[in-house]
Amino acid sequence: MSSTEAFSVPLSAEDISSAWLSALICDLSSPGFTLERSFTNDSYWRDLLAFTPDFRTLHPLPKIQQFFSVPVSVAQPSQFRLLPGVRHRRIGPTKTFIQGIVQFNTVIAQCTGVFTLTQSEDSSWKAWSFVTMMDQLSGVVDRFVAHTPLCRPAEWNTVMEYTAVVVGAGQCGLSVAARLENLGISTLVLERSGAIGNSWRSRYESLETNTPKEYSHLPFVTFPEECGKYIPCKDVADYLENYQRTLGLHVLTLAHISAASYDTSSSTWTLSISLSGKASITVTARHLIGAIGVGTMGGALPFTPSIPEKSSFLGSIIHSSEYRSSSCVGAQKVVVIGAGCSAHDIAQDTTNHGSQTVLIQRSPTAVVSRQTTDRFLTGYIGQDISQIEIADRFYLALPLLTVQNSQYDITHDHIDQDLRENLSRHGYLLPGPEDNFLHRLSVRRGGYYIDRGCANLITSGKITVKSGHEISRFSPSGLVFDDGSQVVADIIIFATGYSKTTIKQVAENLFGPQVADTVHDLGGLDGDCELAGVWRPTGHNGLWFAEGDLFAARFYSKFLALQIMAREMGLLSPDQRTYIAH
Repeated sequence: MSSTEAFSVPLSAEDISSAWLSALICDLSSPGFTLERSFTNDSYWRDLLAFTPDFRTLHPLPKIQQFFSVPVSVAQPSQFRLLPGVRHRRIGPTKTFIQGIVQFNTVIAQCTGVFTLTQSEDSSWKAWSFVTMMDQLSGVVDRFVAHTPLCRPAEWNTVMEYTAVVVGAGQCGLSVAARLENLGISTLVLERSGAIGNSWRSRYESLETNTPKEYSHLPFVTFPEECGKYIPCKDVADYLENYQRTLGLHVLTLAHISAASYDTSSSTWTLSISLSGKASITVTARHLIGAIGVGTMGGALPFTPSIPEKSSFLGSIIHSSEYRSSSCVGAQKVVVIGAGCSAHDIAQDTTNHGSQTVLIQRSPTAVVSRQTTDRFLTGYIGQDISQIEIADRFYLALPLLTVQNSQYDITHDHIDQDLRENLSRHGYLLPGPEDNFLHRLSVRRGGYYIDRGCANLITSGKITVKSGHEISRFSPSGLVFDDGSQVVADIIIFATGYSKTTIKQVAENLFGPQVADTVHDLGGLDGDCELAGVWRPTGHNGLWFAEGDLFAARFYSKFLALQIMAREMGLLSPDQRTYIAH
């Protein structure tokens, strides 16, 4: 090499991201609105309220350009700035990305965008994914101050007026109430049980969170330091009670809505609320949020498959919803039917306390270790911990539609390979590579198990797995299968889930058929792979739904509160499909 030849110095991730941001700004401001310089042809853009008053995911590039042309022109994004912490990320065995966060303003809000860049064939770096989200409405100041209640003490009267009423004081209901009060929106929470947290207390005693506490905090109040890495259900219940006390949220327990009506002319709900042992009260509100989920609290019933000759069995039969602890079983022959998280937990509990346990697996289950899920949560635990708001953004850097459309998975062949091979040798059914754990967790939302010790009991022979054959009938001593084999049992536990209940049905149970008839059929995934009508518009003005785990309660409650605040500020067009700038 001659002394005049220049060395090629690789660009850093920060330099690449800065160059991409410049290209994005040029694209967004171009008269013809083209994103070809900054987005790949197969790219995804997910928007959480930054440009549209809803959750939308668009793919590929032609659809993105067609959809976002008008919202971007209305929002007038400006003041883009790249935040520190740009990082490399590997997804799949060969796919490498650069990820980072940009902040920007629109005419009504402060926003952020999480970009995922990939190198194109021409060596340029473009966005494969871009997730934009509203952070704060302009002119709205957060009210939360550490160690200070958000609400004044409640004055209970027979007639009361609130801006919002939340039905359900679980993690979602309390999070929504806290987010609303933080924005200055008066909120009442109704809980039909006798105490906050009872839905957690009613589960089996060995239940604990599958994810670390650092990932599981609700907004404004963290879990106590003395809690272990994974939180027992009793401690979650106590945390929810303390959450309400700390923030001073207005909650009525033993409260049930006996009648609900909506006046379209005034956009107001009128609720008749029955209180156990007390006089009924009337509450008016502009927004009504159902936060009781789609499980038993939402009206779903425990599901037990129909198996012939049930009455012939001489032992006991229960559903997993009735199971509390191994003390109600004793050292007996136990059969657990099912292979989801509850089935494994119960089988582990009974085995550890002296029972001979058989796990009947009716279909394949995707299994990963807790160590693997921890690798997926590196922003929350480990050495590179971020502020929880930053960790949340990176955690959701890829829209759910990318999981549905691709086979990138955290469970590559070399991860948990020994675990899966050992389980397979003991008759355990595992799905094929096209039906991976991440897809089941995020899209299917079932059919998986995060191992907390049951796998070792199976591979050591302490739990027997029976799979590959259908149950034909009961016998006096247990179960008979279609190949003639039998399993002997003293008690049979059906860990077979709950009847399928849509949130449309929940709306009817809570508010009556007239209200339910106006909402979309909610709860599943829509064409954008977004939850239909959950945390977002339902089809009925002033009616919202919230459901999900502790993470969903923390993250999505913010966006539900922002949607309500935007409506209170008059920032939406008459059809509520676009923003209008004041």
